[in-house]
Amino acid sequence: MTPEDLSPLDRAQLAEKLRSNPTLTFRNTPEQQALLDRVTVTEKMIPTRHGDCRTLLVTPPEAGANAPLFINFHGGGFVRGHELRDTIFSAAIALRTGARVLDVDYRLAPEHRFPVAFEECYDMVAWVFSHADQLGIDPGRIALGGHSAGGNLTATITLKAHHTGDFRPVLQVLDYPFLDAATDPEDKTPGIEDAVLPYERMRSFNRLILADPAEARNPYLSPVFTDPARLPGIAPALVLVAGLDPLAGEAERYATMLVAAGTEVRLRKFLNSRHGFVTNGLEEAAEARDLMVSALKEAFARPI
Repeated sequence: MTPEDLSPLDRAQLAEKLRSNPTLTFRNTPEQQALLDRVTVTEKMIPTRHGDCRTLLVTPPEAGANAPLFINFHGGGFVRGHELRDTIFSAAIALRTGARVLDVDYRLAPEHRFPVAFEECYDMVAWVFSHADQLGIDPGRIALGGHSAGGNLTATITLKAHHTGDFRPVLQVLDYPFLDAATDPEDKTPGIEDAVLPYERMRSFNRLILADPAEARNPYLSPVFTDPARLPGIAPALVLVAGLDPLAGEAERYATMLVAAGTEVRLRKFLNSRHGFVTNGLEEAAEARDLMVSALKEAFARPI
């Protein structure tokens, strides 16, 4: 797909429409709020080439001075922002794994179009690896993970770090990731259009992300277009796919590429679930979270 450029006013109006009309509405509950009451949440501003990146360090009671770390990237098509549900999800992961969790509030399109969020988050992760002692974490036990657009950031940051050798996470968790900005949404997974992520909404996200349509096939935005010869040796992956999600095809495609490169990959498809099910606690979310926790514990137990 070649997204036509929009005027700044058109972009702002489209972004406001996407932000003010969510297809899923998160409802907090006393049980979820109780998770936040059991952890300590501290704002951390981390330097990057685009200015400080706002993060929330979520610490469970038992975390020691050399704890593992899970870095969590929220979804939202690179347009919708960080929400309470992201910190609640981070608290749940922290409490179940004993790891600290860094919940990332990165810059958004269209105010900051590609590659700003990618570069900001890459710099942030690199800083974390080189300043782990300041966060009370073990640099040999850092995992990355994210949902939808956050899964994209996880995959692309891990990919670039593999290319540069700057750092290596013990695990990349790709939760119903967006991995292909070039293919029209209607052609991605034929026959599947989800009310949570309808085709035109996906096209709108792409219009706001891309300043240059030629960048749609950039592997650091669309990792399904990376050179397979440059994949061997990349960090292990857990790939969670929603069976009723139009993004299912690209997630499975990338998982297949990783397997072909000799990467250790766990791929699980939740046939009865929609896009966004994990962070919103829908359908098979409990099973998906169990799998994520198990994979993180295993990865943290065998540091690189």
